[in-house]
Amino acid sequence: MSKSLPGIFSNPFLLILVTVLIKIPVFFTHHIQEDSFITWRVAGNLLNYGVIGFNGEEELSASTTHLYVLVSAFFQLNFGEYFIYPLLVFNCVLFGIGSWWLGKILFRKDMLNRGIFVILLNMVPPALTASCLGMEYGILFFLYSGLIYFGLRKGKEWAYFVFPVLLLWTRIDTVIFLGVFFVADLIIRKKLNPAFILGGIVGIASVVAFNMIYFGELVNHTITAKKIAYKNLSRNNSLEFLLFQWAYYGGLIKKYSLFTFLIFTGFLAALGYGIYKMIKEPAQITFPTKVILLAMCAFALIKITVFAFLQAYFDWYYWLPRVFLFVVVLYYLLRFVPVRKAVLLPLIFTFCISLYGFQLLQSWAIGYMEETQRMQIAKDIQNENPDIGESIFLEPAGKIPYYTHLYTYDEVGLVNKKITAHMQKDEKYWWMNAVKEYKPDYIVTIIYKPGDAKSYYRMTATDKAYFDSHYQFIKSYPIAELHQNAPQILRWIYGIRPIGQDYYLYHLAK
Repeated sequence: MSKSLPGIFSNPFLLILVTVLIKIPVFFTHHIQEDSFITWRVAGNLLNYGVIGFNGEEELSASTTHLYVLVSAFFQLNFGEYFIYPLLVFNCVLFGIGSWWLGKILFRKDMLNRGIFVILLNMVPPALTASCLGMEYGILFFLYSGLIYFGLRKGKEWAYFVFPVLLLWTRIDTVIFLGVFFVADLIIRKKLNPAFILGGIVGIASVVAFNMIYFGELVNHTITAKKIAYKNLSRNNSLEFLLFQWAYYGGLIKKYSLFTFLIFTGFLAALGYGIYKMIKEPAQITFPTKVILLAMCAFALIKITVFAFLQAYFDWYYWLPRVFLFVVVLYYLLRFVPVRKAVLLPLIFTFCISLYGFQLLQSWAIGYMEETQRMQIAKDIQNENPDIGESIFLEPAGKIPYYTHLYTYDEVGLVNKKITAHMQKDEKYWWMNAVKEYKPDYIVTIIYKPGDAKSYYRMTATDKAYFDSHYQFIKSYPIAELHQNAPQILRWIYGIRPIGQDYYLYHLAK
């Protein structure tokens, strides 16, 4: 085995193949992020109707990413209904290439440590989620790493233009990354970089112009919809809660608590010590590499802090910032810990394998829940043989609309502006007003049944009578029953972290 490692580590194709093979087990957990199905339905809509939107010929920026919609459409065009796993493998390959580029920056002449770094980085939880859950973050990491490698490391002028444009077409919030690394490039080059500035300007201007011309809006509708739908969502605006949220999203422990906060701040203190030691090292690290490492940490912490304090509740916003923190940690462990390699490497591998197993179990727990509950809802609706043109009102607008092909109204308004308009008209009774106006054929409610005083499915007495006379209750999907019937190891996980909610399915009475 030891004789084969140099051959693998010196060959980027073999090394990237290993990183992909590492991630294959995640596919068997059936854990795919719900919002991926929104992007994939938009891509399918583009192929079927020639329109970027979620519902037929209605133009709407329902996906947060333009570039990934086009990539998904390409895979759907070539692989048909079997496109998902080829696309996931493609994402894994791109992430592996990105990690290889970072390895070449950090371990220029150290082939062994470079190979170990690439494999370990692809094993940690945020790398698995960014690569395997169907979102655009495999592409995003590839583009981030490409800008760092070809731009800051190699000084290629084309890279300073091409990568910013592609990044901004992937996600507009990449302006944070571009801003941080523009400063890093300025420090390294000691002068302004016109190509970098031009790339940023062209990227922002082209995305905004496209949104205005095609959709008639400045930013993606998803941003507007979330701002309106979630403005009253936070139950606690205290500094304590915000700090707990910051630690929750910055680290790997998924629990709002003082313990999580202390663990994360302890990690940051250790990280700060490691960075101090690396910066003070005069010989082992070049000045540009030091700046790049600092920029990675700065980007990660700025994005985590900004998004957490803005109460962005979606875990995928924080995947790549966590990846970059792991980049710095692994680099420090492999280069600066004064322990013999024969002792250090088994310890690091044991730690990363433990994190890998932790993520596999977590993905299995989530995937089992989604397959048993949301996918079952989709199957139950399909068994009703709905007609073309029938509609559904639900949250979230991912798997169920994707597999049922129904015209969709979602409770956040991500995929349908009509719901956003109702929220703006009447914050209290928007849901019931939408039901009465659009009369969706199917309704799926979450946690509560319509009319429950604790829910936001608010109704007057007249509304309740209307709903009961027009809608027939079909089935409930209790999460407690799902937990109880799960395999033993998942029951243990659900006991620690009871994920999931109850769902209720209704059908328009005929």
